[in-house]
Amino acid sequence: MRLKVNRKNIDVFEGAQVRHAILSYFALKGMDVDQVESLTVYDRWGHEIDLGAPASQFDVVRFKLPKTETNNTEER
Repeated sequence: MRLKVNRKNIDVFEGAQVRHAILSYFALKGMDVDQVESLTVYDRWGHEIDLGAPASQFDVVRFKLPKTETNNTEER
């Protein structure tokens, strides 16, 4: 089964959850998979979806990484 995650085609097994597609995307991109559980994930129409949702219900998913505080250096 194939779906797009953030504009990248990802192949997942039948019965996979959205979480599995996101994990595959992170592995492909060399990203830290520990961030997956804190993601906000959306379908193609911008509706928020659960990581445990069946991937077969979607052909496109998008996610946003959680905002983190940037390490600002003080100007001297």
